[in-house]
Amino acid sequence: MCPTYGATSSNVPGMCRDRDPFGPRSIVGMARKIMLLDGNSLTYRAFYALPSDMATASGQVTNAVFGFTSMLQFMLNEHRPDVVGVTFDRPEPTFRHQMVVDYKAGRKETPDILRQQMGLVRQVIETLGLPVYEKVGFEADDILATLATQGLVNGDDMIVVTGDRDSYQLVQDAKPGTSGSIRVLYNKRGVSDYALYDEAGILERTGVTPSKYANYASLRGDNSDNLPGVPGVGEKTAAKLINDYGDLDGIYANLEKLSPKLRESLATAKEQVLSNARAIPLIRDVPDINIEELRAPTPDLDAARELFKTLEFRALTDRILDAFHTIWGNGDEAKPVAEGERLDITLVDLDAEAFDALRNADSIGVAGQWQGTEARSTLEGLVFAIADDRTWWLSSDQLRRADVAAGVRALFQRSALTISAHRAKELLRSLNDVGISLDPDPGFTGSGAGGPVGDALNLDTAVAGYLLDPAESVYALDELAIRYAQIDLRAAEAAPSGQLDFTGAIEDPRNATARKAVAIVRLVEPMRAALSARGLEALYLDIERPLVGVLARMEAVGVRVDTVYLKELSQSLTAQARELEAQVQVLAGEKFVVNSVPQLRTVLFDKLGLKTDKKTKTGYSTDAQALEKIRDSHPIIDTLIRYREVEKLRSTYGESLLAEVASDGRIHASFNQTVARTGRLSSDRPNLHNIPIRSEEGRQFRRAFIPADGCEFLVADYNQIELRVIAHLAADPGLVEAFTTGADVHSETAKRIFHVEAERVTLAMRSKAKMVSYGLAYGMESYGLAQRLAVPVKEAQEILDAYFVAFPKVKSYMDGAVADARNKGYTETLFGRRRLIPDLQSPNYSRRSAAERQAMNAGIQGLAADIFKVALVELDRKLLEGGFASKVILQVHDEVIVEVQPAEREEVGALTIDTLRGACALDVPLEVNVSWGASWADAKG
Repeated sequence: MCPTYGATSSNVPGMCRDRDPFGPRSIVGMARKIMLLDGNSLTYRAFYALPSDMATASGQVTNAVFGFTSMLQFMLNEHRPDVVGVTFDRPEPTFRHQMVVDYKAGRKETPDILRQQMGLVRQVIETLGLPVYEKVGFEADDILATLATQGLVNGDDMIVVTGDRDSYQLVQDAKPGTSGSIRVLYNKRGVSDYALYDEAGILERTGVTPSKYANYASLRGDNSDNLPGVPGVGEKTAAKLINDYGDLDGIYANLEKLSPKLRESLATAKEQVLSNARAIPLIRDVPDINIEELRAPTPDLDAARELFKTLEFRALTDRILDAFHTIWGNGDEAKPVAEGERLDITLVDLDAEAFDALRNADSIGVAGQWQGTEARSTLEGLVFAIADDRTWWLSSDQLRRADVAAGVRALFQRSALTISAHRAKELLRSLNDVGISLDPDPGFTGSGAGGPVGDALNLDTAVAGYLLDPAESVYALDELAIRYAQIDLRAAEAAPSGQLDFTGAIEDPRNATARKAVAIVRLVEPMRAALSARGLEALYLDIERPLVGVLARMEAVGVRVDTVYLKELSQSLTAQARELEAQVQVLAGEKFVVNSVPQLRTVLFDKLGLKTDKKTKTGYSTDAQALEKIRDSHPIIDTLIRYREVEKLRSTYGESLLAEVASDGRIHASFNQTVARTGRLSSDRPNLHNIPIRSEEGRQFRRAFIPADGCEFLVADYNQIELRVIAHLAADPGLVEAFTTGADVHSETAKRIFHVEAERVTLAMRSKAKMVSYGLAYGMESYGLAQRLAVPVKEAQEILDAYFVAFPKVKSYMDGAVADARNKGYTETLFGRRRLIPDLQSPNYSRRSAAERQAMNAGIQGLAADIFKVALVELDRKLLEGGFASKVILQVHDEVIVEVQPAEREEVGALTIDTLRGACALDVPLEVNVSWGASWADAKG
């Protein structure tokens, strides 16, 4: 008969395990590496790992199917299996539903946008020729167990890929003198974070061996399957009980040896534990499941390409088909063409005749070739291409010749707007590095030839791609070429640039650069047409295109740094950090690595006995929020928090800023135009936007930024621009009046929210009103406001309600913004900037709520960003056309910093204020704060 635990009714096929499921080993043919995928588990993991705003141009959400395909590609390349099989759950009830009445009850219904993608996942599997196993009455886990067991009997190396811990019970190492094993490749999070477990791994992860896992899980329970465990028995206790007493029989035979509380819990939960023990073990002999049906896949390449084209997977298409080709050799037909034309380019050196062709061309594509990171390493040369696919190479050595440099400079200054590039800012910055100045010719007044280098820019394909789909994080040229021009940038007869092809040759990297230049030319017409079709052409032409040159000039000039002061500051912070670290150790009563979370957790919660209600998967939390709540419980917490603050400043700003100072004594940060979905600019190398704004430490670092000798910094920033934008968009009479009369808008807001006269508004009231106003600009709701104000959620909601009563049209605007975005699928600023928000249709409440907050603030943040960009472009233009020596050198949040020559102080100051104020005509005035100083800190006061 079947054993007591792990047995089920014998009338269920394949259920009785009164025989050794592994049986005697027999090797059937050659031992193989077999990979078995849990299709449902991996698709669910992919769906929740990737943002649900991943969608095609037609609106089809693709995060789950993209994630699953990425997982498959990753695992194939990592493990190179001989064969692959995929299992799926069936919709019908299983035998476990008969055994446990409320099995899986309480699970949330599968979201519609995930359910819609399950069919797409199956299409991907079908077109790739992978066999699928499923069986009515059984779960995918049971089929995995059956296939894995059969493979083990055959002596195969089985890898089970899943995110379900029930699979841990399957793991088995190869026995001495035999082949064959079962390992679990467990998806921890994301699409590429896995742990490959053998028996030792399962023991380390759970505290029990795989053979005892089912008993262990029966005690612990499984909430996802609605199988409650023993109250008070977690993973550690369950493992100890199993290891001490062997199995469930042993535990229940020795209850008297346990503590009264644990004894009572186990006795009370015995029926549930026994029920779990019947449901949790996986079935290893599901009928009609045969591993010998597994064969090497034979993908339908045409169908796969067509499916991936519909899903707009572009680069992923090449990666997955290349993986199939590498492992099974059945992707040979896929190699020559992925989704578009392969370019066969003939590249020649640029000469005088070629210069004539370029001067007369209607459209020129330019691509740079660097030794390493573009614009951050040595420029090796340029490739120029024109519409007939002719391409010319110009080396950096040639670029340094005065006559050649003059010719190239002239091309980039032409008024006919013929030059196109991908990430043109980086190209322009590198031209400056080889001696081609980005400034206009002397005497340039804004008309005719001789303007700033970059004014001839026609299309920046990266910027255009960003405007067309701001939800992407990277705008790679190869993906844009496939999407908009059906061009595959891989070599026609070779592997990707710089890699061996099948003949053993290495492709000249210049040829890859040449293909990029040709692709850029071919992208001009379709991408300009796409911009026009979506109403984005004016935004591109008037704001984003000229901004490329502005940012390139800012990066080229850079900002001067007082390195002596910065080194002293860094050394001071290092000394402070060491002193604080020593104090933490003294207060702990022992030396330990303060930055080690496990060691810190042991000191705080085990040795000192501190308590916190915030836990992570690995124990009590030691993050800033958790420590702040227990700040008064022990002196070590205050010191620890201060240590972390100082250490962050030292490592993040002291060391990183010094590392970025160039040989000219200036930092040349990169300004990012295609990152933020709202349209705002950001910076990196270093990230100047992250320097603390209000703290004294932040002021200390800003003191290190100084102007050139004899010059002064002008810092101009918009006064309450988000609130003024809200007033304009909502057309609320109260807000409009407050701004147009010059009243203190926060005091006016407090007066209306708290129903007091102006003279009775306290600083606390004004502060709360300010938080409400700015919170609304970022879509904050009652919970977030409660956190900011440190008040109950109910009180925060009352304050919000009072605000909307005082300014009713703000509420109407926000509700209307959400409704409009839900109807159109995107938000749109007054300048035409769009942001796709597909989660507005999500059945998931938290995702939908987050999308609604995005819809509320996208128009506000987007318009504020547009206004600032207009101001930046106009200020740069006026300074250049006016012949001023003063230059825009930095942009941080809503600040613009100008390095001003002393003789130009008065004129540049007035010009800056007028330009920023006049950037956009709103129903309320745009006000600008201007300050001056001998350092950034001095100018900020």
